[in-house]
Amino acid sequence: MPTTTYMVVDPRHDHGFRIPRPDLSETLGVPNACNKCHEDRSPAWSVAELKKRYPHPKTGFQDFATAFASADRGEPDATIALAQLVSNQDESAIARASALERLALLGGDNATLSAEAGLKDRSPLVRHAAVGVYDAVPPDQRGPVVPMLRDPVRDVRIRAARNLAPVPETAFNPGDAAAYTRAAAEYVAAERFNADRPENRTNLGTYYAERGQFPDAEAELRSAIALDPVFVPAWANLADLMRMQGREADAEAALRDGIARAPADATLHHALGLSLVRQKKNDEALRELKRATELAPGNARFAYVYGVAKSQLSGPAAGDR
Repeated sequence: MPTTTYMVVDPRHDHGFRIPRPDLSETLGVPNACNKCHEDRSPAWSVAELKKRYPHPKTGFQDFATAFASADRGEPDATIALAQLVSNQDESAIARASALERLALLGGDNATLSAEAGLKDRSPLVRHAAVGVYDAVPPDQRGPVVPMLRDPVRDVRIRAARNLAPVPETAFNPGDAAAYTRAAAEYVAAERFNADRPENRTNLGTYYAERGQFPDAEAELRSAIALDPVFVPAWANLADLMRMQGREADAEAALRDGIARAPADATLHHALGLSLVRQKKNDEALRELKRATELAPGNARFAYVYGVAKSQLSGPAAGDR
């Protein structure tokens, strides 16, 4: 049996085989069981062998690969295929939840409509993913998530609490406010359970920031940095917290401290560039925005922002920088 290395530790023999689909290896580049062993052969050879041995082959019940590949390639009609996958109750829950996660990234009406239905799905995996779609929706339009604060599954409740963090308390009726308080306490407890990790401290800091609890947010983010000084999200979120409070000079200082520890991180250079733009330090801003594009040449957003900055910032020969 072929082996797979788990957790970068040990190779284990995998005794599970899905129906081989070398045809998908040809069209989508995904692996298949035939060529995992016959590494010296091509997927086309495997397709021919299967047709020779099994003139009427079964294709299996899982047909989500094409939809996922379409979404990953950014094709314009990908949301239609993903929405159809979400609504197909014959598909596995994890496949439909994965489709919702991709819809969350793409956005649009198909994403919202699929999420509305997904909130009522019998699978907690799907309900959890459906809540995630509303992360891209303005806080005042997240009403459909409120009933999920009472979901029977804790993971869904805390996901809803996290999603509703930016919603002001005055927007909830008394019953929903109580449900939010309970679910939010569950969320905080879950993050506290792993508070020896910078990721969870950063999660808490970001949550408190969205709730307007700025001192608590800063304490958690600084704790994350103390645990791991090269954990970039903590530096980036700390700077953003300071920006939210109008502390732009402090935000710049935090970003420079982060860059001193992670000099090759494009995100920090990009964020510093934006901070410098807000402070009207245009020459320095352009250098930092340009550096971000050099460190992450495939990041379209960084390239777009740098292009806009070059064309709009004042100063001699700004477009040549």
